[in-house]
Amino acid sequence: MASSLFAGSAKQPPAPWHHLLGIAFLALLANIVEKKAAMRGCHRNPLPAWFDRFLRVAFLGILAGPSFYALDSFIGLPIFTPLLVLYLIPYSDLCEQDGGREHLYARRWWLMGWLRKRFNLKLVKTVDLEKDKAYILGIHPHSVLPFGSMVALGDETEGSQMKELFPHLKYRTLAATFCFYTPLYRDMLLFGGVVDAARYSARRILSKGYSLALVPGGATEALYCYPDRDVVYLKKRRGFVKLALQSGASLVPVFSFNENNTYDLFGLDNPTVDWAKRKFQNIFGISLPFIKNVFPKRCDITVVVGCPIACPQVEEPSKEMIQEYLDKYIEGLKQLYEENRTKYNKPANKPPLEVI
Repeated sequence: MASSLFAGSAKQPPAPWHHLLGIAFLALLANIVEKKAAMRGCHRNPLPAWFDRFLRVAFLGILAGPSFYALDSFIGLPIFTPLLVLYLIPYSDLCEQDGGREHLYARRWWLMGWLRKRFNLKLVKTVDLEKDKAYILGIHPHSVLPFGSMVALGDETEGSQMKELFPHLKYRTLAATFCFYTPLYRDMLLFGGVVDAARYSARRILSKGYSLALVPGGATEALYCYPDRDVVYLKKRRGFVKLALQSGASLVPVFSFNENNTYDLFGLDNPTVDWAKRKFQNIFGISLPFIKNVFPKRCDITVVVGCPIACPQVEEPSKEMIQEYLDKYIEGLKQLYEENRTKYNKPANKPPLEVI
């Protein structure tokens, strides 16, 4: 009976280029709708919920639908397609725009403890963070994936330093909007307390009494993963400073030493490779690293949390005020790096931090 449901259907999945064309079309459509800021977390206002859900359903349908249907046709049983349809419910719930999941299971997964041990991870506190104050923690560098800072701040397994050093800090981490279009990966992020990096989403989180952890350099900073020096992309990143001023949250520089040592990359100084990575990043808002090793290498990562920079609450800060506090933040980050680079860097003779 089940076999008859698929009688006459194709046994072979459609050509891969059908998938690629569909994904490219949806990305282009969303880019136009959101004024060239689609799936990148930099848009000011959300799409209408119905249209956002439509984009997600279409994206997942084009990405996985034909292959799942072909698999069902091949085995003669409707198994994978119904599962895909059921997954559409949590996939399109848009909870990343309003605080994320209530239960943060991923922070207690065994994987967090395993990564902490693999990187010999240490979290260093320079000052106490007040219990009833909001903070925006700026994490540097982005690297290929910011394993050190994400694990150091998000690990709640036995032996974690986070609960010991910052027991009262309630926070959410921001990630690019496109990450939440990625099936299963979005669920892992949500269960780890990660939410959409869009401005309206960040404001909602702060209004609920949470602090924020974000990587100001974003995907652009991931293009500068040099093993022999540390580079942060910060001089044009004013959005997180404006958010701090509008909410009255204090800015906290955080640096993860040896973060760039987790992966070896191809073509760091190759202009063709660099062009391809930048084009991909401009379209999708995420980096496309050409890595030599699939699994991150063992290395000693030390995450140092710096001194807060108090910000006044101003509803509409001027460009001059935003620049003033960005300069203060950069100076605070440089000072944090200089005070600790010979203690934690490997090699210890790395040059001073480069801010671009």
